[in-house]
Amino acid sequence: MQPNNNNLSHRVMQPLGIELKRLRAARNWTQAYAAREIGIQQSYLSKLENGQFLPSEEVINKLSACYGTALTEFSPQTSQTTSKLSRCSLVVGGLLLCSLLLWLCGQFEIIYPETYFTYQAKEAQFWVVHVTELYQGERFVQGDVIYEIVGERRVSRFENRVLLVVAYLLAVTAVLLMLKKLCAKIRLRS
Repeated sequence: MQPNNNNLSHRVMQPLGIELKRLRAARNWTQAYAAREIGIQQSYLSKLENGQFLPSEEVINKLSACYGTALTEFSPQTSQTTSKLSRCSLVVGGLLLCSLLLWLCGQFEIIYPETYFTYQAKEAQFWVVHVTELYQGERFVQGDVIYEIVGERRVSRFENRVLLVVAYLLAVTAVLLMLKKLCAKIRLRS
């Protein structure tokens, strides 16, 4: 038996107490008679019904057997495990989403382009070269100078490789967390 000392316990104990009172009243049992049938002290049943204690798994099973109904949703272990599992699901989902976004940015050069275009123009007796990350067509005009494309060059950017590595690491971390979560579920069932 555990006294009321945290928010999770409070959220579980109040509804459990109300349900225990309802079940006892539906059978027209006194608290003393119900305690004898369940196999616990009357004072302990009173504290359970008033939300002062959180019963153990063993007592939850006794209550369920006596009243002929499943009270497992009021089990402290079930509530804590569900909370941990849903938090784990959020973390895994967040990691996978971040991993996907980073992978897309690195793979498709969204943040750091790897293609550079070289344009050239003859101005008076000099050749003017213009290198840009943006494709501006076969010819473009800037001021009174007409540039023509000379070539295109791919450059492997370190930043994109870092994005890809971080994306892969986040994905691996998410997969490991999912496996850990599955193992925890399997252990709970057995």
